[in-house]
Amino acid sequence: MSFLLVNVISLIMFILSIVLIIFVDNAGIGIVFAALWLIYTIAANMYLLTQKDREARQEEKRRKEAPLDRMRNSDKGGLFRTESADLLRQYNSILSREEYMKTTTESMQDLYAKILEQAASNIESAAAYMESYDYYTRPEPVYLHNLCKQGEVMVAKFNLLVEQLVDIDTNPTSLDMNYVDDVMNCLQEMQSM
Repeated sequence: MSFLLVNVISLIMFILSIVLIIFVDNAGIGIVFAALWLIYTIAANMYLLTQKDREARQEEKRRKEAPLDRMRNSDKGGLFRTESADLLRQYNSILSREEYMKTTTESMQDLYAKILEQAASNIESAAAYMESYDYYTRPEPVYLHNLCKQGEVMVAKFNLLVEQLVDIDTNPTSLDMNYVDDVMNCLQEMQSM
């Protein structure tokens, strides 16, 4: 809506500048008004474009933090502080490799996105579990413990995969086929998760 409004105002200013140039005896006023129109159009549109980009980055940040906030708010009385910390550490561990994974192949980036999505899903599942937990009788939180264990296995395999990718990237002349086999095995195990 604001983009349309800014450009409608710009169009009106453009028409006025043309009218001033044609119908006013003083062409200087028309030229100054045309220059103001050009400056306004460029500045307003640049501002709107950067604002949209900024809002998109903030929305992505909120989307990434939403499961974490939900999990923190779901842990009534701090009963699951250890499990929450473990899941948060696992998520941050995977998230910390984002910049490196952006430099890898598209298939690796897709795999990374799935792994990060799984870590976020674990956090959402933990939050749902904490919200529905019986805080009166306090049964053993087997489901939550299993989520933490699965997350640890996933992070360990992901770290092994990244280490092998780095090793392959930094040692291309001494490529051992065992590394390729290990990477393939890691990929297959990650895909099966």
